Amino acid sequence: QVSATHLPTARARSGEVLQRAMFGVTSAATAAVAGPASAAWLFSYNKENFANDTGMRFGKFMMARGNANAQVAQYREDIAGITGMTISKMDSWQGVTTLFLAVGAALSCAGRIGMHGCAPPGWFCGLFSGSIFMSIMFNGTSLWLAMHASQRAQCAATSLLTRKVRLPIPSMGQLDNARVIASSFEKQPARDMFRVPFMRHPESAPDMPHAEDPAGKTKSGSKKKHTHDPQKEFGTTHRDTIPSWLHDEVIVDKGDGFIGEGGEPLHDPHEAPDHFKLLMKAQESWRDYDVYARICMLYGVVSYLYAVCYFAVGTAMVELRGFWVMWSIPMIFMGAQCLIMRLDILRTGSHRLPNLQFLGHMAPYIAVSALTLEYRYYYSEAQQAVAWGLALLAIFAHFVMALRMLDLAWPGDATPDMPEEPGRQWWPGSWRVPGAFTKHLWFLTPPKKLEQGQHCVLHEMEDMARHGGGIAYRRGKKIGASPAAALESVEDTSGLLNSSDTRFGEFTYKRGNDLP
Repeated sequence: QVSATHLPTARARSGEVLQRAMFGVTSAATAAVAGPASAAWLFSYNKENFANDTGMRFGKFMMARGNANAQVAQYREDIAGITGMTISKMDSWQGVTTLFLAVGAALSCAGRIGMHGCAPPGWFCGLFSGSIFMSIMFNGTSLWLAMHASQRAQCAATSLLTRKVRLPIPSMGQLDNARVIASSFEKQPARDMFRVPFMRHPESAPDMPHAEDPAGKTKSGSKKKHTHDPQKEFGTTHRDTIPSWLHDEVIVDKGDGFIGEGGEPLHDPHEAPDHFKLLMKAQESWRDYDVYARICMLYGVVSYLYAVCYFAVGTAMVELRGFWVMWSIPMIFMGAQCLIMRLDILRTGSHRLPNLQFLGHMAPYIAVSALTLEYRYYYSEAQQAVAWGLALLAIFAHFVMALRMLDLAWPGDATPDMPEEPGRQWWPGSWRVPGAFTKHLWFLTPPKKLEQGQHCVLHEMEDMARHGGGIAYRRGKKIGASPAAALESVEDTSGLLNSSDTRFGEFTYKRGNDLP
């Protein structure tokens, strides 16, 4: 029996025990119901993330390929533009030299000067005939060289466009690798299927060097730690871990399907694209044709002005006896000759015969002086001797002019690269181009490097393939082992890599959970 004073206390204790028992039963029932519900919610949450990521993956793959195709199309325009400049330039020069050849042939058809009077002295006819046939020789040589340069440039452009610079259109196998169906979620690890939000992912985020500093080095040469920036790298997550399906995406889409070896990148950040290097190498095969076609055209025009000047002087003297007309004619043609050479030739650099072209410009005046003595009213042996001396001096002036032409056209030595300025011609300083004609050759080669802010997508793809998309080898294996050894280590630990189609590398691999 319980006394009356202890009865309320006993009742309170029995009620507390009953309450605890009911709370335990309720908690167990709640846990039994909430556990599957939570698991179902986590499964649905991660499946939605998977579906969203796989859709974005294919879209990103197509966008990357579209950008690569657009850039390669721009590369093809570069080749057509640079070679087309040489082709159009050579075609224009062929038309100009053909006109001078036609006029030169018309002047040489008569075979002499002064058809309606006695012929001038033989030495004067020799000056005229030598000038007109030298003009024909230089213009014909320019026409021949321009034809070769035009055809060679067309051949190089066609060869590069049909063999080397092709659009990187993805194959059906690559499209299949990039496509992931919804049922692939069933093959994901359980830790990905039921991952609790805000918890870490099972895979490490890719560690790729920055685009501006692919080697990951500072100016002093020491390695520096990269900060993961999703806006500048892969844009997968703000964390340093990623789901396994994103890990597979990096390996397949960015790493050509195999784990990276690491090491130095294949390309510098501003290295010129491959088509620029190929085109610059091809330009060396028609460079000399282009340069000397321009030089020969100039020399052909200079010789043509000599011939026209002598023809006009001979006609004025033989048929008209116009002494003052004869003396005024060389000023017109030699003035034009001097201005043309001053326009095309730079008066800089070192030459063996500097400024001797001015003696060549004086040759018609010397010939006019000798011709004046030849047509004197009374015969004099002394004046005849002086006339022959002046005639020989005129011939010597032409010989010096020819030597000066050779001196100007002699290939120059290698020089430092000229500064690249927008709208200006440019070629490497290693090319031995005649320095006197560097002002108006209108020759353009591709740049040796890309400008700041420009990138080659194809080089980035090759660098990513070398680094396996930024995924390093598994622990326990040495860095620098072969991709096959790295693959074996991955197969031993996870068994999720399978062989796949060849893309850019020798072999490629693909994780099994990417397959339907």
